[in-house]
Amino acid sequence: MKVTLDDVAQKAGVSRATVDRVLNERGNVKQSTAERVYRAVFNTNYFIGPLAERDGNIIYKFDFVFPILKTGYFDSFTKEIEKSQLAFSRLNSRVQSHMVDGLEPEILAEKLIEVGTDTDGIAFVALDHPIVREAVDTLSKEGVGLVSLVSDLSRSSRLAYVGLDNRAAGRTAALLMGRFLSDKEAGSIALFPGRPSYRGHEEREAGFKSMIRERFPRFKVIDALSPHFDNDVSFEEACRMLDTKTDLVSIYNTAGATDGIAKALIERGKDGDVVFIAHELSELTRRYLINNTIDVIINQDIRHEVFSAIELLVRHKKRESVELSVRQPRVEIYLSENVY
Repeated sequence: MKVTLDDVAQKAGVSRATVDRVLNERGNVKQSTAERVYRAVFNTNYFIGPLAERDGNIIYKFDFVFPILKTGYFDSFTKEIEKSQLAFSRLNSRVQSHMVDGLEPEILAEKLIEVGTDTDGIAFVALDHPIVREAVDTLSKEGVGLVSLVSDLSRSSRLAYVGLDNRAAGRTAALLMGRFLSDKEAGSIALFPGRPSYRGHEEREAGFKSMIRERFPRFKVIDALSPHFDNDVSFEEACRMLDTKTDLVSIYNTAGATDGIAKALIERGKDGDVVFIAHELSELTRRYLINNTIDVIINQDIRHEVFSAIELLVRHKKRESVELSVRQPRVEIYLSENVY
């Protein structure tokens, strides 16, 4: 069904005339309102044709780099990018996704250098490792804009980070966990950590542990073996902990492989008994929320992150400031009653 200007106006919460002024650059519109309109353009996939004539026939080429994981989590990003191709034309942008095998820093660095030979900018899921930082710095010196996505890296010349405040996400999970366990006098919480070089998972873990220490010290956090994004491994480890930790009252999974943990809870008859909080809403985790195997999902807005990354890369190519244009996604909380 064709998307109209009225659809964009409704999505942005403004009048049709305001949308027309923004898209045709007639001015007299606040920056915050204009940003809402552009976001609505992306969200509705409204196509008004490229602006090549206005921008001197410039077409930008941007690339996303994602790891291939057994959980398939980043497939949702590639699907979102594919669905948004018409919307990207609003910013004169052609966007392509690339997948790399796993989360090895050497492979990621090599892919960044390869993609960087023919691109105007790259958004990538970062690994906080010296070889990755070196690749980022090398490309930055050559004029390529780089945006870290979902997880950040330290001490590099990337333009910006787009993703959750992962420490805040971990603290939020701990606060909810403590509230869910208000009737428990004590007990153990199993924490499933992520990959050490994946900074986002480390920050979630640190935030979670700090909140438990501050507000709920009667609970002991026990680290599980890292699932390394493998559902078979997480299933075995969850079963082991459920069988051996008689005082286990809850599980927090900072990373992927949520399916394995959920299946272990069901097999051991602990679903609905042991509180389980995990990350990322998908069709799979949605089903586990509805049947009460998972109590809470902490989520991030994929569409928002893709849009923001492209916007930053466009600003970089236009030599505009990117510092004030980063709008980080909020921590989203899903329960069985508000999931859709």
